[in-house]
Amino acid sequence: MFLVIGITGNTGAAAARTLLDAGERVRALVRSPAKAAHWAARGVELVSGDVAWTSDLVRAMQGTKGAYALVPPDYGATDFVGRAVATARAIREAAEAAALPRLVFLSSEGAHLPTGTGVIESLHAAEQALAGIGVPLTILRATYFLENFAPVFGVAAAEGVLPTMLTDLDRPQRIVAAADIGRVAAELLTAERAPALVELAGPRDETPRAVAATVAEIVGRPVQPVVPPREAWEGILREAGLGADGARLLAAMYDGINAEHVRFSGDVPLTRGRIGIAETARGWRGAAAAA
Repeated sequence: MFLVIGITGNTGAAAARTLLDAGERVRALVRSPAKAAHWAARGVELVSGDVAWTSDLVRAMQGTKGAYALVPPDYGATDFVGRAVATARAIREAAEAAALPRLVFLSSEGAHLPTGTGVIESLHAAEQALAGIGVPLTILRATYFLENFAPVFGVAAAEGVLPTMLTDLDRPQRIVAAADIGRVAAELLTAERAPALVELAGPRDETPRAVAATVAEIVGRPVQPVVPPREAWEGILREAGLGADGARLLAAMYDGINAEHVRFSGDVPLTRGRIGIAETARGWRGAAAAA
């Protein structure tokens, strides 16, 4: 049995599906079992608890062959980085107490850098909190999520514009689908041997203009990428529901990406995924239609 943290999110769901499809048993730590009832119907053992609480994590980890863990983002938190560190420490303490055979932890491109990466600084701090852990650990650093375009898919369909904070519309950007992240995490859990570090991007780097063109094909109308003024970014993010700290850090992440400061360490060969923007965005169309 393997533990998946974040099964109600994109990467956790993909990890669980991959494990189940491979015939593995899955346990999931969830805050609300009711929200994960469909996973129980698939045979997933649901354990109620909070990833920030060591005792809940120990209970969920005991008796498993490994765990996929992440820090669920809370953009409303008043101390975003501090929350990530506290969660990483809880994961570390629980993994050691449960003598976990293997831990795969989701991090980010640029997490080896201490500053200049905005919200990614929280994962740098989390990696530091996990350093020297007493169980086998794989850090899975993923690049910019394709799903970052999902919240504006409806705007593209309705208005023909694709808002983005990637300012160079013609520069290829490393992107990766959550489905690839979850699949790779599951494969690392079940592999005979797993490396200490994996750096993951999608099959192709895509410019924002190319992403808009793909979205246009899916929605059946012209779509143009549009970059809001930098001075408006934090306000836009606050209007979307983020707290002041989260909005500041997320905007700063885009500054780091746009300056080409956010990058992989290059300490390991880059792993490429399988799933591109077209396959991923078609799923957003289905979700929008269902809504």
